[in-house]
This record gives sequence, structure tokens and C-alpha cells, in this order.
Amino acid sequence: MTGKAIPGLSLADQPPDYEALVAWWAHMREFAPVHYDEKLGYWHVFRYEDAATILNDHTAFSSDMRDLIPQPEQFATVAKGAFLGFDPPQHKKLRNLVSKAFTPRVTAELEPRIEKIAEELLDAMGGSEKIELIDQLAYPLPLTVIVELLEIPAVDRFRFKKWSNALFFQGRTDEPVIVATPEMLQSIEPAIGEMNGYFLDIIRKRRSRPGTDLISKLATVESNGERLADEEILGVCGFLLVAGHITTTMMLSNAVLLLGDHPEHTATLRAAPSAVPAAVEEVLRYRGQLPAAPRRTRQRTNLHGVSIPPDEIVLVWLTSANLDERYFPTADRFDIARTPNHHLALGRGIHYCLGAPLARLELRIALRAMLRRWSGFTVGEGVRLEDPRHTIGAKELPLHVRWEDESPTL
Repeated sequence: MTGKAIPGLSLADQPPDYEALVAWWAHMREFAPVHYDEKLGYWHVFRYEDAATILNDHTAFSSDMRDLIPQPEQFATVAKGAFLGFDPPQHKKLRNLVSKAFTPRVTAELEPRIEKIAEELLDAMGGSEKIELIDQLAYPLPLTVIVELLEIPAVDRFRFKKWSNALFFQGRTDEPVIVATPEMLQSIEPAIGEMNGYFLDIIRKRRSRPGTDLISKLATVESNGERLADEEILGVCGFLLVAGHITTTMMLSNAVLLLGDHPEHTATLRAAPSAVPAAVEEVLRYRGQLPAAPRRTRQRTNLHGVSIPPDEIVLVWLTSANLDERYFPTADRFDIARTPNHHLALGRGIHYCLGAPLARLELRIALRAMLRRWSGFTVGEGVRLEDPRHTIGAKELPLHVRWEDESPTL
């Protein structure tokens, strides 16, 4: 069995439509769980068991693509701190240092401030019956948290959007390309260079006069005599811009879309807010924000009788794995009480998302605030979605909202 060249089943054959991708994933899980895509030159993996195996095995499946895909100067500079794209021992060193600065306590202490930001954003809607969720809540909430965490000027928010989009989408347009090409990376060099200069200036100032902000903590943290270099701190700042708000924005939009389709679940959560954490996990499983995670084979590997040579790119379809009926009973059902719920939406193994606790906290707070302040909502006309081959979520999400006359405490 080669796993190659199943006609019409390349990612390039799939339209930028979420339901079409769901159908493709289901077909591939059943008939071609490991598949070589001749049009794009990737291997695809679709089932949960295989996806979890790959994510847990950083020896056979590397996250480091640097010598496969040449990086231009500015991108390579910010990538020095992008430990999600490294293997041990470099990954361990960077993650350990960052973890000492970005601790669970730091996240927990943000909760009152996140609640206040959410309330202020809801207040700013002025009781309007028509709102646009992305611009008015889903985007500014996590971005404000990151801006305050890093203590960078809020007036520069318009620049952050350009930079974070450059880092997240990496020059991809409407082509079904998951791993960015050198040409795509070159196209974002001006934006990345501007971001690098901005943050490196701040990092150097904080290193000489540290405060209590996260950049200062990153500049002064030490472990076994090692410290983070300026460029490594820069990479962490870039990671926080992307993971700290784009992914959370997508997660919140997915939650609202799903609850809009399931008003019975909305009613359940309004009556029992203690159920919100489990609902957040089901949103992540059922409609995760990151479709696929790329890995590189370090050695010849066999999956389902398919032999994958070394130095090949393997796309682990997290979203397909999370809908795998072999692992999740009634996987095609959105069940906010699902337990256990060991989804892969935030990764697995050494590359499990460091910002997962913050993303979960922001999503829980935002959902509780909306349920408390709104007696009901429906999704309006004009929803614009991202290309689900790149990321899953909404660009624009108009809502019709009914506001509570009073705001009982949840």
C-alpha cells in the first residue's frame, strides 16, 4: 500500500468550505487514513490514534522545518524564539525559561482584569440590538489582555493586527497551502521587519530598566545560568500576538456560531454556568480553530502499512482527529456535557500550547458575560468565515441580541 494518488482527494481539490472539509475528513478517515497528496507534496494523517502518536513522538516527527523551508532574514530573526518549531534540547531550554516567566499564577491573576475588560466591551455596545461580535468583543478582548500583559502602548493596536496576521497567515492567500513557502515568507518580510524593530527596542529598554510586565520577566528570568536572548524574547512576543489573540478570537467566534445553532445548549449554560468549562472543551473538539499541525519525518515511518520516507512533511489534521468516531462516541454530535474529552485542538506532547490556560480562561469569561448580559441572540446575515483550510473561525459575525433588563450574577 502506497497511500498515494487517490484521484480528486488532494487538499487542493477541496473548496474553502467547512462542511466540504468535514466530508473530506470523514471519507479519508475511512478509506485513506494516511494519504500522500501529489499536488501539494504533503502526507495527510486523519485519524485520532495516528494524530496523537505523531504529536507525542517528537523524535520520529520533528517540528523543526528550518532546513527544509529556507527563512528570509526578518522571519528567521523572530523565529529564534518560536520554540513550537524547535526540537529538544533547544525547545526544552526555551520553553523552560518562558514557563518561569509566564506561569499559571500569572494567568490566574489576570482573571479579574479579563472580566472587567469583557464587561467594558459589552457596556460599549450600548444595548444595541445589532452587534458585530468580532470587532466589538472577540478581537479586542484577547488583544487588550496581551497589550496589558506586555505593557505596550494601546495606541499601536492597529499595527499589531497587521503583524499578527503576517505571522499567523505567513503570506498565504486563497491557495490551499498549509506550510508556507519561501516566497510566501518573503512577502511578509516588511511587516515582520517593522515588528522586530518595534519589539527589540522595547526589549532592550526593559532589560536595562525592568518592570513587572511579562517582557521584563522574560528579560530577567534565569535557569541553570541561561537567559533568553533579545531575539528569543522577540519570538515569544510574536507568539503571544498570534496565539494570544487570533486563536482566541477564532475560538470565541466558533463558540457563538455553535451556540447560535443550538439554542437548547445556550439555555442550559445560562441556567447552569458551571457547565461552561465543559462546553468550552466541546467547542474546541467539535470546531477547533487550527485545522492541521505540520511535522517532518526524521526517519522512515510506517502508519497503516504506508511507508513514509524521512524528510517528508506530514500534516496532522487535528480537526479530523477530533471528529474521529473511532475515539469519540457520537463524534458528529455537539455535546456540551461530553466527558471525557481528550481532544487535540491545543496540541499534545512537548508542544502542547503554553497559552492554553489563558485562552480557556478568556473564552469562559467571555461566554459567561454574554450569557449574563443577553437573554438571547441569533446569528444575523452577512457572516464572513475564514478559509477553513488555514484557520476555522469568523472574520465577521453579526448578531441580533436581546439584552437582559437586569444582570444577575452567574
